[in-house]
Amino acid sequence: MQAREVSVEQAIDDAPDACKRLCSLAAQHRQNHREVNCHDTRRHWQASAGTYCYQTHIAIEGQPHTRLDWLAGVFYNQASLPAHAWYPQFLGGKVQALAAPPATGIEQHQLAWGRFDLGLPTPRYYRQLLSLAQPQDDTWVIVARSVTTGPELPQAAKLAYTPDPNGEVLHFENGRLHWHHICCTPGAGMLPGRLDRWLINAMRRTGLDCAERKTYRDEALKLRDWLDTQPVELPG
Repeated sequence: MQAREVSVEQAIDDAPDACKRLCSLAAQHRQNHREVNCHDTRRHWQASAGTYCYQTHIAIEGQPHTRLDWLAGVFYNQASLPAHAWYPQFLGGKVQALAAPPATGIEQHQLAWGRFDLGLPTPRYYRQLLSLAQPQDDTWVIVARSVTTGPELPQAAKLAYTPDPNGEVLHFENGRLHWHHICCTPGAGMLPGRLDRWLINAMRRTGLDCAERKTYRDEALKLRDWLDTQPVELPG
């Protein structure tokens, strides 16, 4: 089973294969969900992570093709933004440049952490290597893998983790901008170690993941509505 977090060096080496897995999951989801401007969230058991992986997809009409590259930059640099219009639970973040070159097939990478309100007594921090790739002209991928080091965390910061597969896939096809949010997390740090994984899996298996699913739904619909407010001609 995967570790909750890996070294930065391992995450760099793993990024190209992680990118391929995200692309494959996204392509399958697009084939099975063809509605426009409506979200779809489904899950599958990810044995290598010992938990469920949730996939959310929305195909947004009325977006120019230029939005694709722009939105890839937004998601890649999301930890440095003051707020997320599509996800108000984001409470800020921090990024750190890497001296090591990215792996073959990865255009850029950086270390980052984001702070999120998950409805728990204290926020949770996700410390990740973010790897940006463009495997095809009409597709961008952002791999987000939890790592053991990164930008300095505040004292008493409580971590949550994202093993593989985890990240975003953006795709443009037939005049529609597709957003895939693929999230694999073994818990929110409510209990120590394996107990946390056991708790989240029990909640998911018994249908108590409605709040989690609502988060993904709201995120997709807020992203759609936010993009509809953006000017057609975007600044360079």
